[in-house]
Amino acid sequence: MSAWRRVWQQVAVFVTAIGFVWGWPAGVADAGVLQTVRERGHLVCGVSERMPGLSAVDKSGRWSGLEIEFCGAVAAAVFGERDKVKFRAVAAGDGPRALDAGDVDILLGGTVWTLSREADLGLRSAGVLFHDGQGLLVPRSFGVSSVLELSGASICVQKGTAAVAAVTSFFDARKMRIQSALFESWGDAVKAYVEGTCTLLTGDLPSLADERSRMASPADHLLMAELVTHEPTGPFVRQGDDPWLTLVQWTLFALIEAEQIELTRASLSNGDLTRQARVQRFLGKDATLAPNLGLAANWTERIVSEVGNYGEIYNRTLGEGSRLKLQRGANGLWTNGGLMAAPQFR
Repeated sequence: MSAWRRVWQQVAVFVTAIGFVWGWPAGVADAGVLQTVRERGHLVCGVSERMPGLSAVDKSGRWSGLEIEFCGAVAAAVFGERDKVKFRAVAAGDGPRALDAGDVDILLGGTVWTLSREADLGLRSAGVLFHDGQGLLVPRSFGVSSVLELSGASICVQKGTAAVAAVTSFFDARKMRIQSALFESWGDAVKAYVEGTCTLLTGDLPSLADERSRMASPADHLLMAELVTHEPTGPFVRQGDDPWLTLVQWTLFALIEAEQIELTRASLSNGDLTRQARVQRFLGKDATLAPNLGLAANWTERIVSEVGNYGEIYNRTLGEGSRLKLQRGANGLWTNGGLMAAPQFR
C-alpha cells in the first residue's frame, strides 16, 4: 500500500469519526437532502396533528393548514407537483430529534424561531411562515377596542402554561390591574369564557380563532389587535446543508413575492401581467432563475400554479376563506402594514 493511500484512509477514518461525534445524520455526508428527496420520490414534512389553520388531520386522514400548503409549495418546486409530499405527525419537543435523524426533511408544527433552537439544537430557520402570538378574545358587547380599556378585567388562562406569566407581565408593564382565572385544561378555560366567568380568553391566535368559530355567534367575539407575545413560526431544516436551506427559504420568499407582484394561480394566464418586467424576472422568463438551486427553470411558476401565492393560501387556511376568519395582521404584506416581505428575485 502506498504512503498516499494510507494517508487518505486515515483522513477518511478521521472524518467518519468526527461525523459520529457531531451526530451527522446517516447519508448527510454522502448526499444532500434535495438528492435524497428526489431519489425517494417525495418530501417528508414534520407537522402537528392538532393545530387548526396551520396543520391538522381529519378523521379521513386529510391534512390541511398553512404549513401543509407550504410543504406542497416545496414539493411543487422540486417535483412540479404539490402532492408529492407525506406528512409525519411530530409530538411537541420531538421535532429536533426527528429532523436530526433524517426522519423528516422539514420541521414545522408551529415551531417558534428562537436562539436556543438554532444555537443549541442545531436547527436552521428558513424564515417566518406565520407570525403567531398570544392573543386576547373578548365579547364585542364589552365595547372595547384596545387593551388599554381592559383594566380590572378577568382573564381565563390555562394553568401551568407560559401564557400565565406572559399575560401578567404584559399588563404589569402597562400598570394595569387584571385577574387571572386559572384552569386545569384549555377546554375548561374556553368553557369558563363562554359561560361569562371571565372577561377575556387568552391563547395562541389560531386556537382562539378556532374556538371562536365554534361558538354560537362567532361574530359576537373580537380578537384584539394587540398581542401579548409575538412568536414567529416557520419551517426549519437541519444544519449542514446550505443548498437545502436556500431552496426551502426561497420557496417561502417565492410565495410572498408572488403576492407582492399580484401573481395568482388565475393570473398566470394573464398576458398583460406576465409581460411586466418584474413578473418576467420572477418567472425566470429572461434567464434561468438561480440555476444553482438545482430546480427546473420554471420552479416559481410551478409553485404559483400548484398552490397560489402566500395571500391565497393564507385566505383558504386561516383567513376569510376559512372558518377561522383570522385577519392578516402581522401576516399581511409590508405594503399593507404587515411584516411579510421578500428579498428581490434577481
